[in-house]
Amino acid sequence: MTQYKVSRDETRHGKDGEHHLAKGENSSMRLWHNEQPSDTADKEPHANDYETLGYVISGRAELTVDGETLTLQPGDSYLVPRGTQHTYRVLETLTAVEVVSPAQG
Repeated sequence: MTQYKVSRDETRHGKDGEHHLAKGENSSMRLWHNEQPSDTADKEPHANDYETLGYVISGRAELTVDGETLTLQPGDSYLVPRGTQHTYRVLETLTAVEVVSPAQG
């Protein structure tokens, strides 16, 4: 059955602290809410089998994608292609929304 709406009370949490939001056949949305700098201190580069598109709502983060380091701040959007080595580090308490394809969670 297709779920057309996910209310705050129905949000599921993932293993890394993400909030799983709406999910479609080909993509899903997640929210990183109030992620702290200490939450990402030990992040190692890795690659995922899905593409990620994101938008920073508040805070700042450093994203390294395929060897290129980007500083993200409110209003910035970003892309992490499927299979690309990447890592991130939260610089200031971060809230960001992401869409991943194919759907996860």
